[in-house]
Amino acid sequence: MPFDANLVLVDGSAAWSFANINTSDYGTPVSTTRNAGGFAIIDLGSANIGVAVSGIAVVLVLMAAAAAGDELTAIIEESGSSTFASDIHELGKFDILAATKGVILGSECPTVVIIRISPKERYLRIDASVTAGDNFGLSQCLLSPYPFRVL
Repeated sequence: MPFDANLVLVDGSAAWSFANINTSDYGTPVSTTRNAGGFAIIDLGSANIGVAVSGIAVVLVLMAAAAAGDELTAIIEESGSSTFASDIHELGKFDILAATKGVILGSECPTVVIIRISPKERYLRIDASVTAGDNFGLSQCLLSPYPFRVL
């Protein structure tokens, strides 16, 4: 993997299905320890990456084709708490054609979506959910501390 292992929000170890993401609640991690769905909270302090003026790129990789009517909501959040028990701030939503802000449709997959964020808090996570019966297959979410060149 060309990304630093310390900067992997989701490692792609379980399918992004309704059963895994919503029912088993893998899609909303509450620990810096990776859950059974492969989701984890990233501690930017322990990853030792200063946040440059250009921010951080968040790369969402949806590797599988999904049914046209499937819907995935994916939001990047930050917090000063490692458990995300309080002080949660939304930094960005993933979408492609923005038919509905923050929703990726199954007809838009497979795809890679990159957004740039400028976190101010120490902890980052992705909060993902799908609608009943939907499945986006194995997917990953990665951070890159040098997303864009600044001239």
